[in-house]
Amino acid sequence: MFTLSYNVNSKVHRVREKKEVDAFFSWFMSVLPGCLEELIASVKETEGFADWQTDYTPGSLLRLGDWYETQIKTRPYTSEEMEYMKHIMRFDEDRPIEFDPWTLTSDTLATSVKVGMYYGEVFRRRLPFMEWKPCKLGNGKSKKPNVDYGQPVLDGPKVIHLNPVSVCQSVAFGIARGHKSGQYLHEVFENNVKLRENMHNK
Repeated sequence: MFTLSYNVNSKVHRVREKKEVDAFFSWFMSVLPGCLEELIASVKETEGFADWQTDYTPGSLLRLGDWYETQIKTRPYTSEEMEYMKHIMRFDEDRPIEFDPWTLTSDTLATSVKVGMYYGEVFRRRLPFMEWKPCKLGNGKSKKPNVDYGQPVLDGPKVIHLNPVSVCQSVAFGIARGHKSGQYLHEVFENNVKLRENMHNK
C-alpha cells in the first residue's frame, strides 16, 4: 500500500484524508525499526565505514553524511513528470524557467527516508520533548494544507514541527546539484536543534 521510496513533495501526501494520514503514519512507525537496522548494516558494509559509531549522537551524523553523499543518484524526468513540473511551475515558453530536468532515483529516495528516520531519532534523543506525530495541519477546504501535511514529523510544545525526511531529501538534492556536501547533514541538524531549543525555552 505504501512505499519507502516516497518523495516529500509528491502531491500524493496533500490529498490524503485524515484516516489515510493515520494509516501512513502507523505504517511508517512500524517499519522504522527495521529500516534503521538496514541503514546501519548498509553503512557498515560499505568500504571505509565499518567503524561508524551508531550511537544516535549528533556526531554520528558526520560519518553518516559522508556515506550519504556517496549514495546519491539521479534519473531524468519522464515526459509525464516533465509536463507536471512545467504545470506546477507555471512554465511559459516565452519566459522559460530553469529547473532541473531530473529527480532522485527510487533507491536514493528510499535511502533518504532511512537516513531521515535516523536523523529523526538523533533529534528526538537530543530534544526529548519532541516526538513522532502525523502532520494534520491545514486539512480542510478552507485552509491550504501545510507543506508537510500527511507525513510523519517530529513535534512538541511551543515549537515548529520538523520533517526529518524532508530535511534529508533536501540535503540529497543539494548534493546532487553540487551545492552541498554530506557534512551539511550535521550542520542543518545543529541549526534545527538551536531553533527549537530557543522556542521551547521561551
